[in-house]
Amino acid sequence: MGVQVSPGRRMTFYVVMALVSFLVIEAGFRAVLAFRVGPSVLYYGTSFQRQNVPTVTDNHTVMKHGNLQQGYTKFFPHELKVDHDPVTNETFTVSINSRGFRGKEIDEPKKPGVTRIVTLGSSSTFGYYDRDNETYPYYLEQKLNTGPAAAGKFEVINLGIPHLHSEEILALFYAEAIPLHPDVVTFYEGVNDAARGNPTIKGNDSKNSTQGQKQSVIAPLQAGYGMVREHFVTVAFIDSIRQNMIAEPTFNRQQVERHMTGTSEHFMVNLDELYRECQRRGIIFVALKQQAKSHMVKEADMKGVTYAQEVQMIKDKLEKEGAIKARELHLLTHGVLTTDFERWAVSNHVPFVNIQKVLDQDRDVLMSWVHLSPRGNRMIADALAEEIVQLVDRHTVRRSES
Repeated sequence: MGVQVSPGRRMTFYVVMALVSFLVIEAGFRAVLAFRVGPSVLYYGTSFQRQNVPTVTDNHTVMKHGNLQQGYTKFFPHELKVDHDPVTNETFTVSINSRGFRGKEIDEPKKPGVTRIVTLGSSSTFGYYDRDNETYPYYLEQKLNTGPAAAGKFEVINLGIPHLHSEEILALFYAEAIPLHPDVVTFYEGVNDAARGNPTIKGNDSKNSTQGQKQSVIAPLQAGYGMVREHFVTVAFIDSIRQNMIAEPTFNRQQVERHMTGTSEHFMVNLDELYRECQRRGIIFVALKQQAKSHMVKEADMKGVTYAQEVQMIKDKLEKEGAIKARELHLLTHGVLTTDFERWAVSNHVPFVNIQKVLDQDRDVLMSWVHLSPRGNRMIADALAEEIVQLVDRHTVRRSES
């Protein structure tokens, strides 16, 4: 007669075997990835290496930054990050300095006679898909220091961090930019706020109440899954595949209206506070109107299609078909936001560079919905440099006269 095993012990045995099997797979997968993306994968799950998630496109690790600060995130000091050229698919390393930002080390205090410029923004300022010497902050410094009379007189510090929204950029400005004592602060962003919508909106109907109750049950499960994903490279890899397989959602007129309501107002409150603080501290503030696209127009047909024309195409599609895709919703919202942005700049006499206009006949420089090719970054740098030189000259004259 065989030995009887209780159901509980049998279940424990199966669970233990499943865990052992998973850990063996995890160890083997890490070993394989270590050869492909580097030995840092072996330490995935630690506080420093957790953000190095091997995804289907593991040549774009700049999209992850987990150095949590008060109200924003940035990179860890000297963190190893890579990106790639979407045209050639060539992978290259990205320089992260000791402060957790892109670019060379920052002199502190500022050198005498140097005009220090801080560029605020998100991934398009950071320079997605661009090498260290292809971002618009890099080109801006080169342009400003052209000629023997100007050489070394301007310093540009890139404080752009991917994915940040306006309130996070504001928090970063207070914590990171102000201690650097900049003479000029520039701001180039908007699309992340447009994509998220207004974070302060809370529904009050029964449907939203039901969704809230459902969310209260799901939230702990999502948090648990997120914790597992951040510690096990196998789960992170599978999750990246799953996300790429999810069908793109569409949005009807009511959903579009709800998404857009209050988004611009929330953005403008944060921008206005940033500008007022610069004014209070005697810092020159320059606002840049952002260029973007929705992917509605094929890449081969993009050159010559203006921003306004693409926004109108989306409006026509919504009117005709009753629904639009996510990126189309984001550009529609972005159109309202940047229009309000320009109106605010004009009414408050804020120095303003219309990058939409600068790039409108060359929108093929958009390598994704908002990220620019080196040529596009040069065009931004040229337009911005012209404005900054005039502003700094006027500011210097006023100070000498006072």
